[in-house]
This record gives sequence, structure tokens and C-alpha cells, in this order.
Amino acid sequence: MAMVTVDVAVSDVLRPVVDVAALPAALGGAASAWLVLSEDGRLTRWVPTTGEVRDVARYRERWPASDCGGGVRLRLHVSRCGRWAAVVQDRGRYGAVVDLTTGSPALRLDGGDYCCETVAFALAFAEHEGRPVVVHRTDWNRLDVTDPACGEVLTARDGRVADEDDAEYDFDYFHGALSPSPDGTRVLDGGWVWQPWGMPAVWSLTAWLHENPYECEDGPSRAVYPEVSGWNRPVVWIDDGRIAVYDHQDEAGSGTVHILDPTSIEPRSPGVRWIRAAATFPWPVGDLGLFTDGEHLLIADEAGLRGVDTTSGRQVFAIDGFRPTRQDRHTGTLIQVGSNHARLWTPPKWTARAG
Repeated sequence: MAMVTVDVAVSDVLRPVVDVAALPAALGGAASAWLVLSEDGRLTRWVPTTGEVRDVARYRERWPASDCGGGVRLRLHVSRCGRWAAVVQDRGRYGAVVDLTTGSPALRLDGGDYCCETVAFALAFAEHEGRPVVVHRTDWNRLDVTDPACGEVLTARDGRVADEDDAEYDFDYFHGALSPSPDGTRVLDGGWVWQPWGMPAVWSLTAWLHENPYECEDGPSRAVYPEVSGWNRPVVWIDDGRIAVYDHQDEAGSGTVHILDPTSIEPRSPGVRWIRAAATFPWPVGDLGLFTDGEHLLIADEAGLRGVDTTSGRQVFAIDGFRPTRQDRHTGTLIQVGSNHARLWTPPKWTARAG
């Protein structure tokens, strides 16, 4: 397997870089393209290997002071088609969706202020009947799906309200980071429940949008994995049948990687379904990121990037000193962006994915 990384300069016009997210490559092009959120609010298309830089929009939101406490960080998301981008406050309340074809704001998002400092802003782009949609938090315990082109909410409920005054329906789940499956048919939610305990959950996006507006809350496809204690930990879909979840377990920084099989569900009690773990193995470094080449788990830790067998946890290759933070769903390219330079590596085999 080729381990050659590419180092490029980060253009002055992009700096300081707040976040990056992958864009579709130009028609007929193979180079990885990225949308860059700069500190001054510019959204810029950047092709690192050619040096192309083109402003596409400006992020102009000025949100009210958050009631969610400290630690708010802006996070950038881009739809698979490349038309829509979202800038959201991880550990905060607000977000916005921008139409990159016009540079105009399309949606303003409010996830509520109840314990919002504990989670990433729950948002992911997906596709429904051939059109892009955005899945997003509208309260601490509620998700909705909206068509950004027209503002239509596709998950309107029948009047049940998930709050503490509704004895019939009280959904005690704090939605966290959302990750669509590679084929785009399911969603992984990295949320938590009282008394605070991480509770990754998976459900069918198809069933949610076609059959049951409550699918993400109590639908028959929803299953959970209660065998982790923390949340806001790295997760990645390796493929449609394997999810890697990291759980930091002790003060020394060590933890465990759990490889989950979302296609294997075990009923535990009426209405409660558990996702089975296909494997678990220890990993000693707590500050890391999880990615994939479609076959192996890629762990970016303090030493660099490690390719790991998902059954045994055995390291099969390494790229020392390479600590990427984002991955391109179109090409598989991983990127590490510094203050002046960026470093990229593309797996030799990759199948483009929806999520």
C-alpha cells in the first residue's frame, strides 16, 4: 500500500482556517477539493494539489450570546452534491445552511439551549428521493429533516410533544454528532442519556422519511449500544456493516475501540434493541480521530496515522507524524491542515460514499 503523503502550502487568503469539509471534484477531475471556512467568515473552494482558490460564499451569521457555556467551536458540513454547506456551533445552540450556488443563507437552525454544551450540534446532510436534505437538531431530544431548497420539514409529527410534561411520550435522549452510513440509508447518533451515559444509536433514514416520523425515537429500526460510557468520542462507518466507536475509559488516557455490526440487532426487552459488537480491542491513546480506507480502521493519534485490522486490532501499516482531521467522502483523501501547510494522503482503493 502506497504511503506517500503530499505536502502543500495553505494560501494566505484562506488563513486562519477554522474548518474544512470535502466538495465534489470538478467534472472530470480526480483531485480532492475542499470548502474552507476562514476566520473572517469566507467560504472558499480550495484544491490543494493545484492551488486553485475561489470564494463561493460568505458566512455572515451573528448569533446571540450562547447560554450553553464555554467551548463553542464552529463546524463545517457540506452536502454530497456540493450545493449546500452548514456552519454550526458544536457545543452550542445555533447553525445556518448556505446555498453555495448563490452565496445566500437558506436555513437558520436553533437546536435549543438545554445541555447543548455537552454535544456536537447534531447535523448531517443526506439524500431523499434524489434531493439533498439536512438532518438537524431542533431541540435537545428532537431531530427533524428539512429540504433546504424550500424549507419544507419532512418529519412533521402528529402532535406528540417530547417534553417532561407529556407522560405518554418523554424521549430522554440528548442528540449528538450524526453520521450517515456509506450507502446513505441509516444514521448513527452519538448522543447520551441520564445519568450521563453515552448511548450510540442507529436507525433507518429510509423508514424515517417514508414510514414513521418517530423512527429516530422509538421506531422498529432504532437500536442502541449501551456498552460505552462516554460520548463526543470519535466514530466512523468503515462500511455499511461495521461502525468503529472509541470509548475513553480511564484517567491515564487509555480506552477501547468497539467494532459494531449495525445489521445484527439483539432484542433485549419490548422496544429495546441492542447493536451487537463484532470485536473490541484496547487502544492506549485517548486523543485521536477515526477514519477508514474502506477496509481498515485508520486511527490518527499522537504518533501519526495507524491502519488497524478491525477484527484483531493489529496494526498493519503506519504513516508517522500524519494526524488528519477530516476525510473526503468522494476520494477517501485525508487532510491535516496546519497554520501554513497542509498534508494529504489518499488510500489506493476507495469507493465513494453517500455519508
